Amino acid sequence: MGTQWQHDTVDVLGLRVSRMDVPTLRSLLGTAMAERRRLTVTFANPDYALRAAKDPALRDLINRFDLVLADGWGVVAATRIFGRPVPTRMANDDLTEEFFGTPHRVFLFGNAPGVAEEAAANLRRWFPEVTVAGVQHGHWADAGGTIPPETARRIVNEINEAKPDVLHVGLGTPLQQWFVAEYGDRLDVPVIVTCGAYFEHLAERRQYYPPWVLRLRIGFLYRLAREPRRLWRRYTVELGEYVLRVLAQRLRRGPRNP
Repeated sequence: MGTQWQHDTVDVLGLRVSRMDVPTLRSLLGTAMAERRRLTVTFANPDYALRAAKDPALRDLINRFDLVLADGWGVVAATRIFGRPVPTRMANDDLTEEFFGTPHRVFLFGNAPGVAEEAAANLRRWFPEVTVAGVQHGHWADAGGTIPPETARRIVNEINEAKPDVLHVGLGTPLQQWFVAEYGDRLDVPVIVTCGAYFEHLAERRQYYPPWVLRLRIGFLYRLAREPRRLWRRYTVELGEYVLRVLAQRLRRGPRNP
């Protein structure tokens, strides 16, 4: 992974974030599917960037992907502070049209049992030109946080038998990145995208941000208000640490981040 699709990137706390706009991404997706060339896509938000800054193994795992897209305005803001801005935020929810708006075959792997099926039903209704070739839930990890090899091989075979053009892997970070890195060479799929809890949004089990929240770019405050017990530390202590680390990187490297 990470060598076939050369493009400009910017370092955000050690992650090579892709400096790419949506039309370019759409073109790369189309080329990868048409030519059956492997294109792996993952995302970087402030939480992932901070965790990767503290965990070299996670940093290296994410950087093995061909594209690391800016998921979150905190990452977009960091690239602007570094003088090498990305054009826009590109989270999974921002790219639904790009991922499902053209005729191709998709496989949904991940999230809790039943979620991918509900997401698939909505996709068939919203995007009739897309074929949902298969679904599988993602609750397979053992006590060590990895998927047992025999289970992973069975899932890989199931995916390959479905012959998808795009595989969406929603296992959470770092398990989803680990699965793609560990088993990607055995998957006969040109495009592989990690997607976290995206299927819950497609299934309409979890409300995505209202338009006014997106317009004001205060998604973190909206989520904090909805889930204060779970997210208070991420959006206070950890977000503050992320900001300090970004400013420290800016001071170390000067106005233009290589």
